[in-house]
Amino acid sequence: MFLSQGSFGKPRSDVDSEMVRDTLDGYLSALRKNGQICGEALHAVSGGSAIAYAYLVRPDSITRQYHSRYGIQDLDGVCELFGQEPSWQVLADEIPADFPDVRTASSLCLFPSAFDGQSPVCSMDTWDRFPTYLIPIDNDECERLCFWSREYNRMDDIWLSSGELEVPAYEQLASPSSLLSKQGRKLALAVESALHIPVYYFLMRYYGRGECESERRCPGCGKHWRRDTDTELTHFWNFPFRCEQCRLVSQFASASYDDSYAHIGEFQTKS
Repeated sequence: MFLSQGSFGKPRSDVDSEMVRDTLDGYLSALRKNGQICGEALHAVSGGSAIAYAYLVRPDSITRQYHSRYGIQDLDGVCELFGQEPSWQVLADEIPADFPDVRTASSLCLFPSAFDGQSPVCSMDTWDRFPTYLIPIDNDECERLCFWSREYNRMDDIWLSSGELEVPAYEQLASPSSLLSKQGRKLALAVESALHIPVYYFLMRYYGRGECESERRCPGCGKHWRRDTDTELTHFWNFPFRCEQCRLVSQFASASYDDSYAHIGEFQTKS
């Protein structure tokens, strides 16, 4: 990510501050939902000119060619209001000469970042995150990835807060049949169909069954999914549990000594 300053210029004299604010809010929101910027952008009018600060995913992610159809509409509104396209300056001393290509990954994983707005599409080889605006999916699918990622992080926050909704939130994160997981797995399938690269869905695993943890079966199909990896993993993404059929991955339980809710996310035999 690269902190950048956007300069929009002075708005037309016949518009009020509320219209300026709404126009900037709409445009920057479209960029965020398309995966071009990370997190909430800040903007203000200083000395009569509008400026904004935002984290760009890549130095060129703000160019028009990467805009969604919604972003183009909002950019046209910006140009009509300010009489010009905004210019952006990257506020960083070191900028990489190139960035990894998503098509070089052998497999991908849908795993949200703790930082709001970062792409949830990761390489399972290097853990690089690939911008969603570069994935050849529909603009609406791209926005759904943004919304799903934010909802995932919201559930994660609720679970960590350990309140009355702790268990329901954990179930959303750990069960392949939860609404959150169903939405995520559908999006993972859309990305896989677009790139023709396997895309796995990450299932959280906190509560476990101690020494029996390594014997648990895939919660999707009930088949063996334990891979031959070291118990002490060097890299988190070297998931010890992976099911190619169900496109699910998971890790060893963080609290393997506590089986209070170990049944959540485990294979359930249909009665």
